[in-house]
Amino acid sequence: MNRPDVIESRPGRAKVLLVDDHPVNLMALTELLRRDDVELLRAESGAEALELLLVHDTALAIIDVQMPEMDGFELAELMRGAERAKYVPIIFVTAGLRDAERRFRGYEAGAVDFLYKPIETDIFKSKVNVFLAIDRQRRELARLLAERTEAERRALESEARLQSLASRLERTVEKRTEELVESQERLRALAVELNLAEQRERARLATDMHDHLQQLLVLGKLKLAGSKRISRGLPAVEKMIHETEEVLADALQYTRSLVAELSPPVLRDHGLCAGLRWLGGYMEKYEMTVAVTVPKAEPALPEDQSVLLFQSARELLMNALKHAGTTEAVVGLEQTADRLRITVSDKGAGFDLAAVTAAEPAGGLSSKFGLFSIKERMRSLGGSLELESAPGKGTIATITLPLRGSAECSMLPAESPGTATNVPAEYSAPKTQHSTFQQNAKIHVLLVDDHAMVRQGLRAMLEGYEDVQIVGEAVDGQDAVRLAEQLRPGIVVMDINMPNMNG
Repeated sequence: MNRPDVIESRPGRAKVLLVDDHPVNLMALTELLRRDDVELLRAESGAEALELLLVHDTALAIIDVQMPEMDGFELAELMRGAERAKYVPIIFVTAGLRDAERRFRGYEAGAVDFLYKPIETDIFKSKVNVFLAIDRQRRELARLLAERTEAERRALESEARLQSLASRLERTVEKRTEELVESQERLRALAVELNLAEQRERARLATDMHDHLQQLLVLGKLKLAGSKRISRGLPAVEKMIHETEEVLADALQYTRSLVAELSPPVLRDHGLCAGLRWLGGYMEKYEMTVAVTVPKAEPALPEDQSVLLFQSARELLMNALKHAGTTEAVVGLEQTADRLRITVSDKGAGFDLAAVTAAEPAGGLSSKFGLFSIKERMRSLGGSLELESAPGKGTIATITLPLRGSAECSMLPAESPGTATNVPAEYSAPKTQHSTFQQNAKIHVLLVDDHAMVRQGLRAMLEGYEDVQIVGEAVDGQDAVRLAEQLRPGIVVMDINMPNMNG
């Protein structure tokens, strides 16, 4: 037995502790003493017995003497040192020799009786009944004493005092209720802030990986690409470079996937609609087909609301994958003048919503299907989560978020992957520049990337060509525009994702 055992625990019954390191003996004692008014606690070691004694008020302890690690005598001595167990009557049971010294030691340890195996059933039951009767009398006396004390207290209170206390109690209840509501709101706000903190930390880790680890991998690939020219004619070196390139490519792909898992860049860069479209493709990783319907115009939502809505939609899809027994789902987003609504539906197994709610009125449904956090998340934003489901007809989960103020209700045009933002008007239409290079002239190249390591790798690779000259390096789009007007390069090699002004 790995833990203490309680047989048929019900309140108001006398408790008897059985301790024996042999499960067969425990089973025999259990059958011998089983009755409706007795609750049996079973332990196979002294340690398990002490664990039970610390949490149960026990009427009698029947303890085997010979046990490994801690015998019955040692257990009895420890019991006498514990406040809750010091007065529990002990009957020792042993299959050992019938010698006076053992009996004396048992009584010295605090036993009230000492029995030898095989036990005489009638005598054993009679002795147990005596202690159970004593326990019943003790509990009855305690009950009567508590009732008398309570009656005396009530009798001493005057009518005026009762009225005063009633009035104070009413005010206290109102105050406590207000405090409880405020506490719930604070806890809900803290939970949402914790959730947002987690998402911010995910975004930070994703950014660190993108800005450092991925750039190191890209730099490694660029260095290897530059080494290919040197290794021509050396098959072994060429093979090693090729294999290393494949390893770096796999590592780069893995980090990109991990960055997307931690915090999808598309959600931060392009908004909720783009994030939901990305999520539809992401679920293919789990062999789930998700049809996504979103408006062409991107809702103008605060970043924290977009993150919480995206996370809720992802959790609902994972919930459908786990419980609905289907590999198809539909995600839809629509917006009216005053509210935004996201639906996640499937044609899976479904369930009897009314029956489950009636069986678990305290919110067990939300806990069972992992919806509690979504409900609390939406409630903190003034929104809601509603469910529609029936057996065999799938489930529809609807997230509704009220929009307050024209700024939140406005719609931004959807940004295509190639659309730049925050671009000054004078740079919105690029100027056409005719080439003045002769056949033998060098090609002037401007490198634009916000990561110095990538620029270094590109420079090292391109400078290996005699007809290429690096004329400058820019750290973002604004810097690139300035240098392009100044240096007039023939080619610009530019990153897409950059601060201030992207590619």
